[in-house]
Amino acid sequence: MVYTLPSRRARGMLVAVLGFALAGDAAAQEPQAATPPAAAEQRPAMRLTLQQAIEIARGSNPTYLITANDEGDAIWQQREAYAAFLPSVSVSGAGQYVAEGTPNLGFLTGADLGVNRVPSSYYSSYGIEGAIELSGATLFQAARASANRKATSAQVDAAGFTLATEVTQQYLAALRAEDAVKLARENLESAQQSYELAVGQFESGAAPRLDVTNAEVSRGRAEVALLQAEQTAQVEKLRLIQTLGISPDAPLELVSTFDIFEPTWTLEELTQRALAVHPQLVAARASEKAGVASARAAKMQYLPSLRLAGRLSGYARQIGDDQALLDDARSTVQRLHSNCVYSNRIGALLGDPPQDCSGFVLTPDDERELLASNDVFPFNFTSNPATVTLSVSFPLFNGFTRERQVQEARSAAEDARHRRRAEELARRTAVSEAYVALLTSYRTVAIEERNVAAAAEQLELARERYRLGAGDIVELAQAQATKAEADNAHLNAIYTFHENFAALEAAVGEPLR
Repeated sequence: MVYTLPSRRARGMLVAVLGFALAGDAAAQEPQAATPPAAAEQRPAMRLTLQQAIEIARGSNPTYLITANDEGDAIWQQREAYAAFLPSVSVSGAGQYVAEGTPNLGFLTGADLGVNRVPSSYYSSYGIEGAIELSGATLFQAARASANRKATSAQVDAAGFTLATEVTQQYLAALRAEDAVKLARENLESAQQSYELAVGQFESGAAPRLDVTNAEVSRGRAEVALLQAEQTAQVEKLRLIQTLGISPDAPLELVSTFDIFEPTWTLEELTQRALAVHPQLVAARASEKAGVASARAAKMQYLPSLRLAGRLSGYARQIGDDQALLDDARSTVQRLHSNCVYSNRIGALLGDPPQDCSGFVLTPDDERELLASNDVFPFNFTSNPATVTLSVSFPLFNGFTRERQVQEARSAAEDARHRRRAEELARRTAVSEAYVALLTSYRTVAIEERNVAAAAEQLELARERYRLGAGDIVELAQAQATKAEADNAHLNAIYTFHENFAALEAAVGEPLR
């Protein structure tokens, strides 16, 4: 036997639904005397299916998005781990200006060294350095990062599945509340009919005034029950909005329908599916593998590390005063010429042949060449000798830090293994509980349907007896209360079935229809 739950128009609720088309008829508010016609119109309702609600929650629920952001971090951690096999490269550069003046070298001044003043100068230096370092930890770091990324991705999937379960449960709760409002209205209509019947009997003299007051009290209780049902419907809609993670700005209409059906799966079949695909269990297994990879990487700290580095560099130094540079060069040439002449004089006394001193002359071409060679700042630099460094280090003792880290990694891996086993046991228990509950709720729906039919017949007979004078108002009130109780029990049985089915899907870890 199949039961279909009709959709209900949400009343008094506002919600913002992003990502699907607006549909539905506009619900009109009662016009007020001072309210313009445009302001009196209510915004069109937004039709929301369960699948649309789940998709909206995946894009807006802040708790889920916090977890989803972890995946981006894990991706870059994996890239960083693989980049450890590539060399690191850095470039450097510096510039310096020294003004004209007398230099100081420690506690000695330039005058002490025979240097009165030095011209201004410009200095620049450049370098590029590359290095690569490999160790046992580096070799296993990539495997650990890859395992951590898979674990993070599985945890995000598990969080998404948990969110879908929460949305489904709250969607059903909102639908239940809407149907409870409709049922409360039907009970109020029934109470109104009983009241009108009592009034008619009283006016005809067939019933006392007490019957009218009793019927009026029953009608008032039905009105209170309707108000409470409407309040519950509003609260459940607000909770659904909170779960979706959106802001309200229009009425919301829940349009998904759910059928009652006889479960045909076996418990063993559902258990095996849960152990194979449940996101929480998949995440636990991925975390276990990540823990094993971390433990292996920690053990690699006992291996030596190798570092290879190379550097290329250069510099440029330029005298800032060209005239000072020429004067210094001329002074140097003049001094060399004077020394040559003096040496010839001494050599003549000793009978040595004279040297040719005519070459100690600073020609205009020499001056131009000197100035050109000085024009090097900032990029016409002179290269320094290249350097290459190879170093090997072997860890011996670091105060048991390495041993502590290895033990912590081993313990974390063991904890992950125990959590995985605990999750497997939890899956088995959850599937069994949900499966038994679903079977029970399916049988309960059929029983409650028979109860509703019997209660409806009882109420009709009680009214007819009261109309004919064969029954009293107490009998009619009891029949009316029995009918209301049967309707509520039937509604609860239907939604208990749907909630148990949602719980079974949550326990298995995938949709079952």
